[in-house]
Amino acid sequence: MNKKTTKPESKIKPSGTISLYDKVELMRDAGADIILLAVGELDVDSPESAKNAGLKAIQENFTRYTVTDGIRQLRQAVAAYLQKQTNSEFSENNILITNGCKQATFNILVSILKKGDEVIIPAPYYTSHPIQVELAGGRPVLVQTSGEKDYQIPPTTFKKSLTSKTRALLMTSPQNPTGALYTLVSLKAIADFVTAHDLWLISDEIYSGIIYPPYKFESILKNFPKLKERLLIANGFSKSFAMTGWRIGFAAGPEKIIRTASNVHANTTSNVCSISQKAALAALKEEPEFSKSFMNELLAKRNLGLKIINSIRGIKCHEPRGAFYLLPDVQNFINKKNGAKVLKTSADIADYLLTQHGVAIVPGEAFGAPAHIRISYAVDRNTLEMGLSRIKKGLELLK
Repeated sequence: MNKKTTKPESKIKPSGTISLYDKVELMRDAGADIILLAVGELDVDSPESAKNAGLKAIQENFTRYTVTDGIRQLRQAVAAYLQKQTNSEFSENNILITNGCKQATFNILVSILKKGDEVIIPAPYYTSHPIQVELAGGRPVLVQTSGEKDYQIPPTTFKKSLTSKTRALLMTSPQNPTGALYTLVSLKAIADFVTAHDLWLISDEIYSGIIYPPYKFESILKNFPKLKERLLIANGFSKSFAMTGWRIGFAAGPEKIIRTASNVHANTTSNVCSISQKAALAALKEEPEFSKSFMNELLAKRNLGLKIINSIRGIKCHEPRGAFYLLPDVQNFINKKNGAKVLKTSADIADYLLTQHGVAIVPGEAFGAPAHIRISYAVDRNTLEMGLSRIKKGLELLK
């Protein structure tokens, strides 16, 4: 056997969402009419202040390397943002500016894991998290949750997943793909568990600014301040600030780990784009006013999406409390037929809806949620209604 075929890269899976976007682009280039309900970004423009700051940075030739950690003004602003959110003290030395939230999580994992260490991840999960654990030399341990229990984590489940190799727990709230928000009861269970077993807690908080009333973001650190020395936060500007293409996020935590994460950063990408850093600094000054500008419309689209999806016989869908996704349970459509072809998985259903009905959604397998599909409702209302109508028609035609 050629040893080249057994190299580690053969085990690295592509992102489930990125692969879909590539396929949709090829179909559109060939003339297909495709409605895309799969993209993980808002359908609003970046803040004007961010765009203006980016232009000013270019005009003033702020286009050279910055320090690896990120410019001091931005790290100080992020620290102040976190202090307000968590009621806990942060300084610029607790902050690393990264190329999006995804890199923040990866740099943290590389900084804390030894080969073979285990990381507990509740499922459904963000598609890249288990892969990132593996790339960092660890092993993801998946803990299943269910929509019937609002995707909360039963404390007893943690204990069943604990081994001598457990190093960390990776949580996301609000969640992608479920839109679920951890309650104070769940947060307490998490805090008690990681404290009792001396584990790191990694908290992906990228959707913390997108939560529907009457709910609000509950910072686990604000509620359980003793977690400060074991908590590592990953967040960024992509979602709440509609700045996906700017590629800017941040990691926050104890200075020793942030220093290590900075060394990872220095030897992989170096500093984040200087222009994006200036844009992010300006955007922070608008918080929370910017999110107020789109949340009412996003809530209306969530409600519209739920109404249409729940009108499909055989569908069950949890009501999201944050983010901008629906995750309908399509178990009742598994093993139904499209002509002579049996649709055995939600990936088959997603492919059928794409190729036969021109609507792109993400199969639940990408998120550890088989027999589900993920729908993004962060599009204009007409597009959302047309896309969901195609989904409804497609599912109802299955025999």
